[in-house]
Amino acid sequence: MPGLFKPRTHWLTLPLVALALTACDKAPEKVAPPPPEVVVQSIVPRDTPLSMDIVSELKAFREVELRPRVSGLVTKQYFQPGQKVKEGELMFSIDPRPYDEAIIDAQAKLAESEAVLARARQDVERYKPLLPDNAIPRQTYDQAEAFAKQNEAIVQARRAGLEKTRLDRSYAEVRSPLSGQVGLQKVEVGGLATSGQTVLATVSTVDPIASYFSIPETTYLQAARGKVNDKNHPDAPIQLVLADGSIYKLPGRIDFAERALDSATGTLTLRAIFPNPNGLLRPGMNTRMRIVYEVAQNALLVPQRAVTEMLGKTFLTMVVDGEKIEQRAVKTGARLGDQWVITEGIKAGERIVIDGLQKARPGMVVKTVAAPAAQAAPAVAAASAAKS
Repeated sequence: MPGLFKPRTHWLTLPLVALALTACDKAPEKVAPPPPEVVVQSIVPRDTPLSMDIVSELKAFREVELRPRVSGLVTKQYFQPGQKVKEGELMFSIDPRPYDEAIIDAQAKLAESEAVLARARQDVERYKPLLPDNAIPRQTYDQAEAFAKQNEAIVQARRAGLEKTRLDRSYAEVRSPLSGQVGLQKVEVGGLATSGQTVLATVSTVDPIASYFSIPETTYLQAARGKVNDKNHPDAPIQLVLADGSIYKLPGRIDFAERALDSATGTLTLRAIFPNPNGLLRPGMNTRMRIVYEVAQNALLVPQRAVTEMLGKTFLTMVVDGEKIEQRAVKTGARLGDQWVITEGIKAGERIVIDGLQKARPGMVVKTVAAPAAQAAPAVAAASAAKS
């Protein structure tokens, strides 16, 4: 009965086929991924100048508006707008004819009064010898003497009048009161200029140039106390930061402080003077004053991008023994450009993660790559700081 054994053979082979199929469907074992790679920087202490940036405005050290001291038509202009001029250089001419005529008239009046005075003095000299003999009344002599003195006063007054007309004539020539650069003329030739009112042009000095800025009262107190307490502290260097972020190559010095603080703003106005031999700086430029207020000894600096903030606290991602990640709370101080001064929480020689923070989680093992030297070292000389 061969047919009876076929079903049994079929049922015996089913488990073997199932085992074979199960073995084929089994996935290969998973391989652990490599640790994430992060860029780290070692903390190196260094003496760091701490500075503050303050918005300032450049103005001419001296600036004068040329206003005529006599009225009249402008007859000539002797300069090109924008050129440099010297003190006493002729800038404009006012029509001198009225003043020339005034001089001639004053001279004529002076000559007339001098002639009258001479005749009066002659009368006094003629009458004087006649008094002892009573040849003339005393009253006649006294009247002659008084008349002479009266004419002496008239002569003095007319001489002063003549000098005034000559002075007015000189004012018809408008000259620069200082050496500097002249701007665009405000009145064209042929225009009417009014004495003391019309602005003909503006002359301003270009070397040196002044920068005006204001500091809060608290900053003033800190700076003043610092200089008093440290007798060996040199004058703080002052740098000028231009609109494009570059630093003006010549340092400045503070030469003026306002006598009182502005009660409305609580600030003190200061002025710094900068040499400007090449004329790069111009009045009206918006700049920033960079003032070093302290040199921090052995300061610990970290890149700003390495600092994270959460719930009002600041943290650094550290790499500790075993290349493990640890998140540590720190306290920040002054900010210098793209660097933070860390005052608490880390120490020299420790390593922080500056790139790859999104890959680093507390407790995980990472592969560390040292940051390039140029990236790790902050450009302290060009840094700016603001007190936190």
